[in-house]
Formats: sequence, structure tokens, C-alpha cells
Amino acid sequence: MPSILRIKMKARSVFFKLLLSFLGVIVLLVIFELLTYGVFRQSLRDEIIKYNTVNLTNTTNDYEKHFELLENTMLNLYLNPRLQELNSKPDLDYVAANKVTDYLSNTVSNRALYLNNLFIYDVKHSLMLEKSRGASPESMFTEYYVNPVYTYSFWKKQFEQAGPMTIYPAASYLRNDSPGDSTGPVWPMLVKSRFYPDFMMLAFVDADRMFQAFHRSVNDNFYVLDASGRLLFASGSAADEPLPALPPGQDWVKADNQYFFYTTGPKTGFTYVNLVPDGHISSQLIKLNLTFVAVLLVAIAASVTISVLFTVRFNNPVQRIVDSIKSLNEQDTVPRHDNEFELIRGNIGFLLQQRHLRHQDLEEKHALLRYHSYMNKLKKIRGLPVAGMEQLSEQKPFRVVLFHLSFNHPFHTEIQAEEERAASYIREYINHVVTKDLEGSLTFQIERNQILSIMHPEPGEDDRLRTTLDDIVGVLNTDKAYCFLTIAVSPLHAHTASLTDAYEEALEMIRHRPFDDETVVLEAQNVPQEPFVVPDATMQEIKANLQAGNAPNVLQALRRLMAQMEKRKAGALAYREFAREITHKTTRLLHGMGLDSGNLTDHEPEQLHTVSKLDRYFEAMISEACRRVNNKKEAADPIITGATAYVTERYTEDITLDLVASWLNITGGYLSTYFKEKTGINFLDFVNDVRIGKAKELLRQTDLRIQDVAGQVGYQNMNSFNRMFKKITGVTPSEYRRSGTQM
Repeated sequence: MPSILRIKMKARSVFFKLLLSFLGVIVLLVIFELLTYGVFRQSLRDEIIKYNTVNLTNTTNDYEKHFELLENTMLNLYLNPRLQELNSKPDLDYVAANKVTDYLSNTVSNRALYLNNLFIYDVKHSLMLEKSRGASPESMFTEYYVNPVYTYSFWKKQFEQAGPMTIYPAASYLRNDSPGDSTGPVWPMLVKSRFYPDFMMLAFVDADRMFQAFHRSVNDNFYVLDASGRLLFASGSAADEPLPALPPGQDWVKADNQYFFYTTGPKTGFTYVNLVPDGHISSQLIKLNLTFVAVLLVAIAASVTISVLFTVRFNNPVQRIVDSIKSLNEQDTVPRHDNEFELIRGNIGFLLQQRHLRHQDLEEKHALLRYHSYMNKLKKIRGLPVAGMEQLSEQKPFRVVLFHLSFNHPFHTEIQAEEERAASYIREYINHVVTKDLEGSLTFQIERNQILSIMHPEPGEDDRLRTTLDDIVGVLNTDKAYCFLTIAVSPLHAHTASLTDAYEEALEMIRHRPFDDETVVLEAQNVPQEPFVVPDATMQEIKANLQAGNAPNVLQALRRLMAQMEKRKAGALAYREFAREITHKTTRLLHGMGLDSGNLTDHEPEQLHTVSKLDRYFEAMISEACRRVNNKKEAADPIITGATAYVTERYTEDITLDLVASWLNITGGYLSTYFKEKTGINFLDFVNDVRIGKAKELLRQTDLRIQDVAGQVGYQNMNSFNRMFKKITGVTPSEYRRSGTQM
């Protein structure tokens, strides 16, 4: 049992696994090589067969073309004038016959035709002409060209029965007039024409010369068979080999360790056969086999040797590393392993995990420090230098793009999400787009609803910046019902030392954005800068109507002011300051009257983004404020009612605090304190408001002189009237009359 455990422990070692891996790779490579070699051998055998098939095809084409050439040559003899001259006379013309003989001699001498001899059989004169003589057919085939098969009787029968073109098996002819002289193997080729029945052509084609010229193969084993399968010609050892069955539609068959390649000629119908012994093909493969086996054995021996040496050399440093880890890992922070690589991997994984945690911690701290460094730079707060701030000190032109995020009411009612989370998502999207399109840009969040990008555009990249901003606007417009952006683009600054100035410029543009809820891109040249000032007279009118609880008149005045602001294209800052001012004065007036000034509306001025929303805000706030004022008025207060009635009825007379207090049977000090507490204004201010209000009516509705108007409203001194009128309305009486307005 201990020996088995020891073997298992060794089997898990790096040395054993590495050596086994190398041997496995060697085995796989050997298998792959054997499979590859098997495919290669088969491919090589196929290529050899293809080579022999192509050679036989070329041989067949050459034979067929030559037979066609010979046929055409012999047919052309029928049109030869010498032959026509011979045929034109009833008796034999020896001169014409000699001319034909000469022509035949010239034709046979053409080496390209591979002719041994050429005969013309003159049926009418029973004469056989060839290249050197003329004789009767019987003499020609019994004395001059003798063959035991092709006798005179044979040819006499063929002259009568043969078709237009007939090629006979090759044979040798002996000559009795010249003992020992033979033609060698020749193909008799008989050509007849039904248009010229008086003549027949017979050619002796030199079979050996044609074979030498047209045959292409690794040996001389060659057959030619006619359409019926009769042997016409055989060369080499082929004459001794019996032919197997040759199935149609194939290129070769194998029989008795012999490859028989065959094709059929399209004109003659002959079958041409090449015989290649299997040993010839196998001999080429045997040489390849021996070479391959020798190389493979050497490669295997070398691979095994190198694997063992490499495994030993690799295992030594690994073992030293393991020993070092074991000596350092005395606290067992990492589980121990029997396998060296598992031990190394465990320790490396532990180190990488610790490194990742430290790196992540450093990244978070670095990001925090860099954020504070940028904030210090923007707000001109001196601090210690931080790594990563070198980008801000580069001598490169830059632009600041400030994104101000505003949320609409549906964001809180429909989505019910946190603004901080939505702002972080938008910041990440902006950072992704800007960093991708404008290399070197920095994007970070500086306020709850402000995202800042610092860009270093190259010359000519302004269009790219505009395209990038348009892409951002296009994406965020899909959620325009919930939020919108104000994008302020600062002018190009030469150096980052002016980063604070660029930020303040962008911030100023944000303040003066158009008063709507559309995402807009602002530049310095398209930001309205003209402030809007509310006339004092209108403000006094609003105040008086508020004190009187007259909500329609207050709203009419406010809407008139908003129309003027919209006409002048006032920015969002002007609208919000206007809303804050009206809100402040309304709450102060209610507080001065001793009324509750809280919960006048559900919205803050900063949440208002359009004129319609501001109008609804004013309508809700003013209506509620006037309701509270009117509720107080409805509560019967004899002192206040008596004092106000006395003033409104006798404003043309001299009115003093003590006079009215005496009329009410109270002291002047009590009346002053009580009136201030209940109405929110001093008694004398109320008297002046009533008198000036009546004066404004007279100035609008009559043509009385100003001094007459002053007298009718209780002012005996013109200076006092003018001073009080301008204090309350903001203009002099004459200016008020000229303006023709209802301020």
C-alpha cells in the first residue's frame, strides 16, 4: 500500500505530468503523421494513375488524328488529275500509270504520314499500282507482298465487301522478289468511295513508327483493339499478356497485379490499352515508405530525448520555486498542495488578489485626490500637488464644457428615482462619448447637478465638438419629459491657468439660459446679458392689491410683467430672481399682517423652467395669499374697519394719527401699534397709499392740473405730493400721465 501511495504522489508531480504531456504530444504527432502519410500515399497513387491516364489520352488523340489524316490523304487521291487521266481511257495508259506511281512515291516519302507503302487498285484495268511498280492484284500479293493471312483471295474478298474505311490487324509482309526483306509490322488501311467505284486505296501504315511517335508511358506495353475487341496491335511484353474485361465508362482496371489503362477513340472506335505492372507503382511508394519510416524513427527518438532533458531542466527551477514558497509560507495563508503548479498557482492567485485590492484602493484614493485637485484648481484653493495634475499644467489650449442637469416634475412623480443616481448615469454616458470622440478630454462631476468636461481640441476640431454635443443632445432628448441639460461651451483659452475663468464664464452662461425645458447648447455670443428691472410703480401696485386681497389684479400685473420679459427674451436667471422677489415680498407682507406665510405653494422658484409653470406658480401662491388676507378682513375688527373707513372717506382732509385715534376713542400710540400688527404697514403709509391711489385715478381719468389733483387728494404742498408720488410709484406725476400706462 505505501508503494502505491508513493506512485500516486509521484504521478501528481510536475516532472511526471510534464514528461507524460510531452510523450502524449509525441504520440499524437506520430498518429497525425501516420494518418497524413496514409493520405499522402493514396494521393500519390492517385496522381500516378492520373498521370498514366493522361498519357494514354494523349496517345489516343494522336492515333485518332493520324488515322483521320491518312483517310483524308487517300480520299484526296480520287481527285488527283493523274488518276483522272488514267481512268479516262478505255485501254491502259502506261504513261499515266507511271505518273500515278511517281505521285504515290512522293506521298509515301512524306515522313509525317508514317507510310510504308500506298496502293491504288484500278478495277477497270485490273491493275495494282504502288510507289515503285504496277502489277496485277494477284501478282502483287503473291510475289511482292506475301503474308499467310492477307493473301490475294483475302484482299479480293475485301475489295468487294469492305466498308468505306477499314483498318486491319498489323502484320509483316515478306517479298519473294527480295528474300529476307520484310516490311515490318504495318497496318493495312483500306479506303473506298462509292462515288469512284473504279479505284480503291490501300495503305500500309508503319505501326512501329507510329508507336514510337505517339505512345507515352513508363513502358512499351501497349495494345490497340478494334470495336469488336479484336487485337490490332501489341508492343513489348503486352503480346504475351491476356487482356481482362474492360468495362465501359472506366479509365482503368486492375487484374493479376497489373493496371490496364484504356480509352476509346471517337473516330475509329478502337480501344487503346496501356499495361503498367503494379510493381512499378508500388516501387515508388516503397522507397517513400522506407524514407518516411527512417525519418519518423529518428524524429521519435530525438523527441523523446529532448522531452526528457527539457522536463529535467524545467523541473529543477520549479522545484526551487516551490521550496522558496514553502519556506516563505510558514503562516499557511494559502492551502498546501502536493502538485507544485497548484501550489505556485495558489500563491500567485493570493498575491494577485492582494495586488488587485491594493491597486483598487489606490485607484479610489487617487481618483478622490484628483477630484479634489481639480476642485481646488477651479475654485483657486491652494493645496499640495497631486499625481495626475500634470495634465492641467500642459501648455495646450482648452475649452470648458459645463453640463447643468435639471429635472422636471414627472421625474419625481413617475420614475420616483434619486436625482443623484440619474446624474451619475448621465455623467458616465457623457464621459464615454466625450472621451471616445475627443481624445485627452477629462469629465467629472463638480456639483450635484453639474458635470464639467475639460477638452483640448486640435485646430479644426470645433465641428467634431459640435457633432459630439449634438449626439449627446439627441440621446437625452428621448427623456426630455423627465430632464434636460443646459450645455455651456466656454471660449477657447490658451492655458489652463485660466481654468477658473473658463468655468465662471460657463457658469454665467448657465444662469442666463433661455427660460424653457429644452436641452440647449450655449456659447458666449448667444447668451442674453441684458437684465430686466421691475418698475417700482408696478411693484407698488402689486403690493397694494395684495394688501387689499385682490388676487385678479395682482395676477394681471404679474402676467403683464412676464409678457414684457418674454418679449425681451430674458434669461432663466431673470425669471427666477423675479419669482424669488415676488415670493419674498408676498411672505413679508403676510408676516407683517400677522398672517401665516408658510406653504403658499408646493414648488420652489428653482424648480420652474417655463413661463407656463411660473404662471401656475404665481396663480397658486397669490390666490392662497389673498385668501388668507381676505379671511382676516372678514373677521370683523372695529378698530381697523373704522380707521380704514375714516381714511377712505376723508382722505381729502387733513388726517393725523391722533385725530383718527380720538375719533375711535383710543390713544394714538395704541392705534399705531395695533394697525401695524393687524395690517402689516404703518398707519401713515396706509394714508399715503390711499391718497396716491386716488391721485393715479384722477391723472388717468381727468385732465385736471397736477396741483389741483394734489389738493383733491389731501396734499396742500406740491413738493410733498411730488415726493410721495415718486416714492410710491417710482415716477413723477407728470411722467405718469405722459406714459399713459396703468402702472
